[in-house]
Amino acid sequence: MRLEMTLEKYKKVLRLVEQRNWQEMEEWLHEDFMYIKETALMDREEHVKNLEKEFASKQAINQNELLHEDEDMMAFKHIVTQKNGKKFRVTQIQLYKDGKVWREMSNAIKIK
Repeated sequence: MRLEMTLEKYKKVLRLVEQRNWQEMEEWLHEDFMYIKETALMDREEHVKNLEKEFASKQAINQNELLHEDEDMMAFKHIVTQKNGKKFRVTQIQLYKDGKVWREMSNAIKIK
């Protein structure tokens, strides 16, 4: 049972990103959601709009890897290839409250 619970959030993230289902993504974010990225801080609406914009420039998301998941948090990483050929290793951490994503932070490291 622990393994099934562990994969639930991760599978949902992969599905939402693959389907580009921004409406369900916004519903999954807690009403007090905040996204932290370097010098940016976004609320739920801003984050979903930003995802739509960013995914327009992404050609592929590969090498998905779940680092950790439990009832309170999840950490995962992947490689993003943009349409212009640039590649980034992205690590994301999500914290959960009331069964929804409450806080999220990420970093993107340019790779060759």
